[in-house]
Amino acid sequence: MTAPRKPRAPRRSRAPRATGGYRATALGVGGGELVQAAEEIADGARSNASWSQSIPPNIRTEQVDANTVNVVADAGPAYPGETRARHPLFGNKHHWYGPPGEPFLAPAAEQRAGAAMDKFALVIDRKAMEAGFS
Repeated sequence: MTAPRKPRAPRRSRAPRATGGYRATALGVGGGELVQAAEEIADGARSNASWSQSIPPNIRTEQVDANTVNVVADAGPAYPGETRARHPLFGNKHHWYGPPGEPFLAPAAEQRAGAAMDKFALVIDRKAMEAGFS
C-alpha cells in the first residue's frame, strides 16, 4: 500500500511580462533643438530597422526633462534585435538561435551624430547670443 500524496501548494500568480524595449539617452542643454536632434537619430533608427514590420512604427522620442530625451523602441523584437540576444529553441540548450535583423539604434546614433549635432548646435548659438557673445 502506498502513502497518500501530499496536496500541491497553490500556484502563485506572476506579474504580466513587459517587452521592455530598448532605450538610448542623449544628455544636453535642452530645448526644442534637443528633441529635433533626437528625432534625427530616431529617423535613422527607423530606416535601419526596415527589416522589421513592427519596430519602425514604434520608435519614438520622449523628452524626460529639459536635459534628457530618450529614443525608445518598445516593439517586442526591439531588444533582441538591438542587443543580439540569443535563445535556445524550446529550451534545447544544444541549439542556440539568434534574433532576426540587425542592430538599429546604436548604428543610427553613430551614422547621424553629425546631423544631430548640427541641429543641437543651434542651442549653443542661442545661449552664446543670450550671454552677449556674437
